This record gives sequence, structure tokens and C-alpha cells, in this order.
Amino acid sequence: MEYSENKLLEFTKKAIETVSQGCRIEELAQLAYQTFKLPLIVADPGYRLIAYAGGENIHDPYWQQIIYSGEPTDHTIMKFYIDDGLMEAITGSNEAIYIDWGVCVDYPQTCGPIYIDNNLEGFVSILFMREELLKFSLKLNNLLRQFCAILMQSNNYRLTHAINPVKELLAQKFFDIENYVDAASLEDYLKIVQLKASYCIVVLSQKNHDSMLFSRLKSQIVKECQNLLYYEKEQKLYLLFHQLRDSKLSPAFLQLIRQSECYCGASTVFDSLDQRAVFIQQAEIARDTAQSLNTSSQCIAFSECLTEAFLLHPLKAFKKENLMPEEIHTLFAYDEVHETELAKTLSVYLQLRNDINKTAKKLHVHRNTLIYRLNKIRDLAGVEIDDPEVAWRFQLIFRVLEVSTGRK
Repeated sequence: MEYSENKLLEFTKKAIETVSQGCRIEELAQLAYQTFKLPLIVADPGYRLIAYAGGENIHDPYWQQIIYSGEPTDHTIMKFYIDDGLMEAITGSNEAIYIDWGVCVDYPQTCGPIYIDNNLEGFVSILFMREELLKFSLKLNNLLRQFCAILMQSNNYRLTHAINPVKELLAQKFFDIENYVDAASLEDYLKIVQLKASYCIVVLSQKNHDSMLFSRLKSQIVKECQNLLYYEKEQKLYLLFHQLRDSKLSPAFLQLIRQSECYCGASTVFDSLDQRAVFIQQAEIARDTAQSLNTSSQCIAFSECLTEAFLLHPLKAFKKENLMPEEIHTLFAYDEVHETELAKTLSVYLQLRNDINKTAKKLHVHRNTLIYRLNKIRDLAGVEIDDPEVAWRFQLIFRVLEVSTGRK
């Protein structure tokens, strides 16, 4: 097999012709392998397989893992790609580099990043076992990187946003509350991916189940929004926004939702990841409620649709923390600390149709005492309890609490 400059130039001309005809990355990889018999892999930023060209007898166990399963194991990403500095070394270079340490210690290879508009879009790795082929492999790798970038752009193949593999793993596990129950189980990933309060979880889905529109919306969100973890499952997009400014979702995100035909639900804003399952459920219920009401093109907050959610979903489906909105929780918390009865006072007041005299008599308190309590309730809850909609909503919530927990 010839590994000369002339042979490389000949391959370059053939590759240009092939790329100009709109070939796939897999075809480009096969052309390179057929020409030089050097096994190669093209992977996305998460090291998931895009293309492989080579023989069946690949001895590198990590290549085998990617070739046959399509992606590396979590352990490989954390132990070798991250801890051993492989990812940092590759992405820290604008050209292909030689790697003979860490995961590649027994299987030296060249690896080069694929960049488009300064975004990392993937990698090209070429496996070789003869030291005299190092310089040639580096040159070939750099050629293939450029051709792959062209194909990713022209075929709209590229990812819209560079993926940090650890960030992607964290997203998968963050939203997997069955297998990763508490924040401690995510500790290894949180050491690398810095998440900072305040947080908000959003779940959305395309109204008409149009996969192309859904993919486009996801790309727009990832491109426009910063401080974001995202994960797609069951035709829904799960989003964790962190470092929220003024504890609000960004105007850019809300504008994208208004421009799309999607059902979207958001949790309340929170400051600790310890009970993330509660807030994931909030976003899921808000999205489900939006779909049930056929309310699209707006982000429905859990706190705004709780009344409708109670009417549309069985109570046993709710986590106990989600049966009580923040305003009511504030009253119960205040009562517990100060040994007062503000929650009970509000419940009775609403049952008696906001009648001060009847409520005072029912509670065996002076009218002025009741007025003081009601003003305290308004201050703590931050709502006008005599507003008909607020009164009806709180009545329903107190009834739900009574039925589900026996709390009166």
C-alpha cells in the first residue's frame, strides 16, 4: 500500500469529486479506507457513531464498543475521555493530534475535531499500528475533517449545538428519576457540569406529532438558550434551565414557544436539586394539562393550571408536594412555626363564602382578630383572597388536601 504525497493528492481529487456529488459521510469514509486500508471512525461530539470504515477484526475494545453499540459506555466517557484529558486535548487543537495515552495507549491513533462556525460537531479518528505512518495519518485526518465539515453543512447533517458528552449523560440521568432518585447519584457529573440556581424544568411536545418541526424547534431552543440541559424521550423534550435571570424563563425561549405549535409546561422556579422529581412532575402535568385543554403556543406554568390539573388528572398521580401550591404551603409553614391557624382560617372563610361575621362565629374569634388574620394571609400568600377566581381555586385545593391527606 502506497502512503505518499502523490497518493494523498490523488485521493484528495477523488474525494473532492465525490463530495461535490453530495455523498454521505459513510461513503467518504469507505473511499478513504479502500484507498489506504487505515480503519477510521467519524463520531459526533458525544462520541456516538456517525460512520465506520475498516475490517471486521478491530482489536481496540473501545472502537468495538462504538462500532457495535453506536456509542461508548458511561464509564469510558468519564474515566478515559474526561479524566485522562482526551477530550480536552482534542478540542484544544485546531488540527488532528497523535494520541498514544489513556484509552489509546495500546492502540495509537490520530484524532481530529470537526468544527463548523467554531462549534464542535464531531471527531475523525484513524487507527494505525506502524509508527512511520504517523505523519501521513495526521495529514489524512485533517483532510477528512474538512470534508466531513462540508458534508455536515451541505446535508444539514450537523448538530446545531456542540454536545459535551458528560453534559449529555447528566441530562439523561437527571430526568431518569427511577434509577437516579436523589441528587447525590449525580454527584460525579455535577462536579464537571456546573449547574447553578435558580432552576426551572420545562417539558414540551409538538402539537401535530411532526418530527421535522419538533427537531427544528429543539435546534432553535438549544441554539438560542444558554445554561440549558436537554433530553428527548417519548416524543417530548425535557429542559432544565439553570442560572435563570430574575427567576424567569428567557424572553427568547418564550418567543420560540409562541411561534411554534407545541404544548409546553413549566415547573415553578426552585433553588435546590434535591427534590427535582417534584418539579419534573410539575412540568409534565402542566404539559399534559395544556394538551388536554388544547392550549398550544404558550408555556403553561404549573402554578397557573393547578385547578385544571386537579380536574383532569387522578389525585393519586400527584406527588404529595404537588398537591399544595406555594401560597397554601406558605400558610401551613407559618402555622407550624408560629403555632397559628391561618390555613384553617382561610379554609373556613372560603367555605362560608367570604363572610367575616359567620367565619368569626365559626372559629370562635373576635371579628377584629379575624380581619387581622385575613390581612396576614393576604401578605403571606401574596394574593387577593376575595377575588372570585382565587377563592374558588383555593377552595378546590383545600378540598383536595382534605380528600388526599385528611388535612383540614
